[in-house]
Amino acid sequence: MIINQPGAEFIYENVCYKIGERIVGTNASEYQGLFGSIIEIRDGEDKETENETPDIYCSFDEPVIPYDIAELEERFSELYQCKKTIEDIILDEVIMAPEMIESIEQADKQLTKLDIYLVSEDWAVKGETGYSVIPCADYYTAKRILCEKLAEEQRTGCIPMWDGKEKFQIESSPSFYECWLDGEYLMNHYKIVLVHETLLLSPETVGLIGRCYMDQCRIEDFEAQIEEWDEVSSLTDEQYQRLCADPEIPERIQKALGRNDSYWESYWETVSEVAHIIVRKYLKENKEAEAK
Repeated sequence: MIINQPGAEFIYENVCYKIGERIVGTNASEYQGLFGSIIEIRDGEDKETENETPDIYCSFDEPVIPYDIAELEERFSELYQCKKTIEDIILDEVIMAPEMIESIEQADKQLTKLDIYLVSEDWAVKGETGYSVIPCADYYTAKRILCEKLAEEQRTGCIPMWDGKEKFQIESSPSFYECWLDGEYLMNHYKIVLVHETLLLSPETVGLIGRCYMDQCRIEDFEAQIEEWDEVSSLTDEQYQRLCADPEIPERIQKALGRNDSYWESYWETVSEVAHIIVRKYLKENKEAEAK
């Protein structure tokens, strides 16, 4: 079977591969990190390789960053044990196995979007320049930082040096402040702004954040459990702080839970109970829709 019509789909191990779809090479291939597109899929007797998996033909884009080009050349030179340049590396009609590529569209669907707020400063004083950025996860923290930084600059920074001069100019909004000396902006200015952006988090990153949160919760639960114990009162403050900060606490609790059959029985019973309730809700909606 040969599939090469744009938009045509091929399902393999519950993953849909589409002709024309944008992909990226995974670390299972020497083309890792390269972006490209699927141009053809062959399976069965039409395959060129003897692999058990289908042959997925891909056309890769040439890297645009010189460092990436050099890294690719070095990788292929080591692979073939001879000097390879970008002109020697085949990028069109490369046969890939399914595990060697990842769909960019599918990967993007798994990303979690998080609103973040960047407080950025940009300044120049007598020609000396600087720049800084502080990312925040919520607006009010970012606004507080903006106000604190601006207040400090108004007290001890460049603003008192310029205030009162005829050339001194100011513009501002709820999330923006800028001042400068008219005609000397490149040499003398100060700007601070709060910008709303979207941070894209991979499932692995979300999992890491979740594990950090669970670890912190378990440490807090551990501390709440022992704080009234009489024997703990014999510890010094320094010993108690070290006890509550022991890095083994979350891992030991996790391992203990893994061996606690009654805990997991209760957990899965609860999941089943909730699943039945929600499934019945949707079945009811379906029946009501059919009755109309």
